[in-house]
Amino acid sequence: MSQEQQYWLPGFGLSRHIVLGHIQYFLGPNASVRPFTYQGREGYLINGMPLTREQINDLAVMSREYERQEAARMTHAGMESSSEPYINEPIPVSQRPRRRVQHFDNRRNR
Repeated sequence: MSQEQQYWLPGFGLSRHIVLGHIQYFLGPNASVRPFTYQGREGYLINGMPLTREQINDLAVMSREYERQEAARMTHAGMESSSEPYINEPIPVSQRPRRRVQHFDNRRNR
């Protein structure tokens, strides 16, 4: 049986949402994962049992499905008028005229 270890998993084709949300399903409740760059490549630093090739393939399939669903949701959200605002909608900010600050000299008012 394999022992727990720390290792880097390349992130190509793996959705951050899926990997971070499902690693304990695959490796147990003591496993942890975080985004990590290794030698200039994005991926994940995992503490736990080594993932099998089948488990990595399952994560990739789940990631593709998640990304497909999210793309469809975003496309439909753009077509429909929804009460939920688009998060990246530009918001105009008008320049307010500066208030003139008046300084009162107490010596003049005597």
